[in-house]
Amino acid sequence: MSQADMMKYGIAAVALIGAYKFGGKYGAAAAIAIGAVAVAKRVPYVKEVL
Repeated sequence: MSQADMMKYGIAAVALIGAYKFGGKYGAAAAIAIGAVAVAKRVPYVKEVL
């Protein structure tokens, strides 16, 4: 993974953490769901299925 990819995922992680902490009940649920999809797309087996 290149430094540009790491920066992109780092910015997204900060945004998701902010949504989780300050977004209320639905913001936290959305942040968890979006984070799970982002991680799933990086796992080789799940990436083929998606």
